[in-house]
Amino acid sequence: MKHIFMMKYTKKHHDFEKSIHGIMQSYDYEIVYRNCLADSQKFIKEFPHLARFYIVGGDGTVHGFIQDLVDSEHEVVVIPLGTGNDFCRTLTSQKNPVELLKESLKYSAQKIVLFRSRIIQLNDSYFINAACFGLDSVIANHVHDTPHIPFIPDSKSYIISILQNTLKYGHHSVTIFSDHHLIYQGEMILCTVNNAQYYGGGFQIVPHADIQDGYMDICVVDKVPKWKIPYMVERLVRHKLAGRKDVHYFRVKNANVICSYNCNVDGEEVSYGHYHFLIKPRCLNVVTFQ
Repeated sequence: MKHIFMMKYTKKHHDFEKSIHGIMQSYDYEIVYRNCLADSQKFIKEFPHLARFYIVGGDGTVHGFIQDLVDSEHEVVVIPLGTGNDFCRTLTSQKNPVELLKESLKYSAQKIVLFRSRIIQLNDSYFINAACFGLDSVIANHVHDTPHIPFIPDSKSYIISILQNTLKYGHHSVTIFSDHHLIYQGEMILCTVNNAQYYGGGFQIVPHADIQDGYMDICVVDKVPKWKIPYMVERLVRHKLAGRKDVHYFRVKNANVICSYNCNVDGEEVSYGHYHFLIKPRCLNVVTFQ
């Protein structure tokens, strides 16, 4: 099986390339640089042989590449080199890209856990990690607006975005149906539909989410006064949201979400107004280390 590394023309990717050459010497591998998502998708779609694709980047990069890997027999390894890297947190506790690559090659084919992960179908595309609305969407949509601050790593960009956007946030309403039943309606500060456990650069918003159980996990936090939002964020960081009257959890197989504010899907901003989520079970081969 050939090992294909999907890369972008960035300094982080070029630095990682040196490690690839050192680690992969005894393997049949290829490094593919593409900055245009359409070109990357075309390369994956037309690749003639069974391969293991290493998606090097963050959640947005993974989101783009999986569109043409769904329902294929190709294998996927996620190498965390983005801002949030939230989907990878569900797969493994290893955060170092170089060590993760080494670890993936230690195991024989029998020992690497390969599974067909469920993907949530959103309108006419797929997402692999999380779709959020409300303040969490504002924060995610503007995380890359934050100017680079020396000595502060990119992984902390979400924290900076939280501080910048919390006081400017205006509440939005959301309506959620599942199986034609209304399950939530009202103003909220946070609403997320999750496949995996993490979002927002490491916040474990739905600790019990399982990417193989065939359900999507929804968390909605009711509208609260602005002065209380930092307290709610602190509760989220400490995994203490559950049990509050203003926090609602749902586990469903489908959902229709109506919200006027733009949604953030796997780190990318989208705008539909009406969002239809469906489970597509066991459709992606992903390497995990658990």
